[in-house]
Amino acid sequence: MRFRCSFLLMLTGCKALVVPTCDEPEGTACFRGVFRTLIGKPVEDVNVCAPDFDDIACTRSDENGGWKIPGLPVDTDVVITATHPDMVPTLFAQNTSMSWYEWYKVAVPPDLADKNAERLGLTARSDRGNVLFLTWEGLNIDGNDTNNVEDVTAEVDGGGSLFYGNALTLADPGLNATSGSGSGGLVNVPPGTIDLRLRAPAGRCAQDPMFHFAAQDGWIPVPIRAGWNTAMDVMCPAR
Repeated sequence: MRFRCSFLLMLTGCKALVVPTCDEPEGTACFRGVFRTLIGKPVEDVNVCAPDFDDIACTRSDENGGWKIPGLPVDTDVVITATHPDMVPTLFAQNTSMSWYEWYKVAVPPDLADKNAERLGLTARSDRGNVLFLTWEGLNIDGNDTNNVEDVTAEVDGGGSLFYGNALTLADPGLNATSGSGSGGLVNVPPGTIDLRLRAPAGRCAQDPMFHFAAQDGWIPVPIRAGWNTAMDVMCPAR
């Protein structure tokens, strides 16, 4: 998930975010970005991998939280994983058509799935996965976020318990659509692939790519791993 740069500017200054550069030989794509805590502190030694490609080595974030993975195929749906002792194991599903884009990601605390499940009156299951999504009005360039989109509703094909997040992005069973935080997700999702479709009051989301697999008729394929969180950022039209 991304963080809101206007908040961090008061604490650390978003201009301090250092994203590594990438050389992309013809016919290849490179993902690169930065991992930070919720208050902007760099997260070093996040292990970042592309598990579907045996010939692409994993990498670790540096002292600035920066990392890069070159050598990916172009215009392809790929899975990137991120693990660290202080964060929930996270899976990012992304199409490499967005390889020019810089990732500014928050290391999500490892107990978040338990908290969301508890708030829904459930128990988080280790044999199931979880999903977190954020909705945005547009692409977030150079760490400067656009507005989140509220009143977005979700349809799910594949299981799990749907929720929408409060101002702190925690599950709120009283919500029937996204709040001002633009957040939501699923808990206890069976492993495999589900489909998720989001709709804002102004129209269907995911008409343009962001941090997710390519959508078909608005339906986004979402890969799920047991014990992991799948994180997504989705563009939705503003009112």
